[in-house]
Amino acid sequence: MKQNKHIHTARRKMNHVLDEIYTALLLAGGTELDLSIRREEQGLRLQARGNFLPERRQEMERMAEFLQPEVRSPALVEEYWALAGGDRYTTDSELALVGHMVDQATVKVEADRLALELYIAF
Repeated sequence: MKQNKHIHTARRKMNHVLDEIYTALLLAGGTELDLSIRREEQGLRLQARGNFLPERRQEMERMAEFLQPEVRSPALVEEYWALAGGDRYTTDSELALVGHMVDQATVKVEADRLALELYIAF
């Protein structure tokens, strides 16, 4: 039963992560986005690739920094769930929160392409 709670929590986090990633790319002028989610033994792995307008590269690099914080704060994530619920638009604070939700992140930003892999453990 406890495992189901952890899986449910990971799925909830992944839903939020997905929303923030595709919204950020679409707002940056993206016209294509490929998403792949794989359930693994101990968690969920998201791989995403997409494009964006070259003049929005700085925003994508900032997103990469937010998704890969040096120190993750689980308490920040719990506080968010208690206070906020859903959101309407991607903001820097939402992307920073996503960076704390995931357990591992690798993000590569090129001239007009983004590739990322995020992992959320159960």
